[in-house]
Amino acid sequence: MDRRIRCRAARVEKNRAEEIRRRLLKIGVLNPRLKPFEEDGFIYFPLKEEARISDLLRELKASIVVADFEERIKRPKSLEEILSKKLPKELLNLLPSSYDLIGDIILVEIPPELKPYEKMVAEGLMKLYPSVKTVLSKEGVTKGAYRLREYRVIAGLNKFETIHREHGCIYRIDLRRAFFNPRMSGERIRVARLVSEGEKVLDMFAGIGSFSIIIAKKQPTATIIAIELNPDAYRLMLENIRLNKVEDRVKPILGDCREVLKDIHEKFDRIIMDLPHSSIDYLDLALEKTKRNGIIHLYLVGGGEEPTKDACEKALEKIQDLGFHVDLVYARRVMEIAPRRSTIVLDLRVKDR
Repeated sequence: MDRRIRCRAARVEKNRAEEIRRRLLKIGVLNPRLKPFEEDGFIYFPLKEEARISDLLRELKASIVVADFEERIKRPKSLEEILSKKLPKELLNLLPSSYDLIGDIILVEIPPELKPYEKMVAEGLMKLYPSVKTVLSKEGVTKGAYRLREYRVIAGLNKFETIHREHGCIYRIDLRRAFFNPRMSGERIRVARLVSEGEKVLDMFAGIGSFSIIIAKKQPTATIIAIELNPDAYRLMLENIRLNKVEDRVKPILGDCREVLKDIHEKFDRIIMDLPHSSIDYLDLALEKTKRNGIIHLYLVGGGEEPTKDACEKALEKIQDLGFHVDLVYARRVMEIAPRRSTIVLDLRVKDR
């Protein structure tokens, strides 16, 4: 039950409420702990106990009354704030500083030292994000042709499926069956905004359709071929295409892109290669399928002290060996994936052989 607190209040007509609120804030007499409310066309503003403002309120044609107010819920600002009195102090600096929020699921990596307290940490995350229903622990690494990872429920509902919203798009996701990386959100919108009217786009490793769908939504005149090897990810992509109403713009194809593209003879204005650990092995195919002056968005892993430079050197050497010429028009580190290893994006403009 909400706790109600009785105190003095400024009662003002609704059409003057914003003006009065600003004056009360300016002179420091509005009580921030309590919520204003509306009743019968009037707004009631809670006042601090020490307020002496009767003359001012009369001047503003407001009246002082006594009313019952609901307390504002003070939400914690950080996981450390929530757990500061529950965890040993020496462990607070080990709390995860980053985690992935996908729909109503949080993915988190728990350091070994915090394993005995993992449920407490997970429940703290759910308090920090009240809409979250499940916290999953990342187990092991992403592996296999389908880029899957093991997860373990440490708090909340026993579920791995969710609906995720991003840049106006809706995606159904099953973390056990299909790869999805929320940290690529910025890249997805960046690429979508680069697509011009009427472009033909190839998404070589489409997953659940996240790149293809946002492109179709942001540039309705583009057409996209989206190829995916994982049957479960493909089925999710079909559903996501329907959810986002882009059936007329995105053509999904199940299969290995090297086999599928044998039967597709057109070339593309733009190709997306979001398979960082293996994309460089498919560069020959992408270069052959890109129009002159077309763009390849190549995602790959770079390492060492200068991961972006490392990725550029590997890609440009491979392209030279294949006999093609490209201009590097954009390069940046997208995210760190391990110590001294990062995902890098290179935007390559294809010239000729």
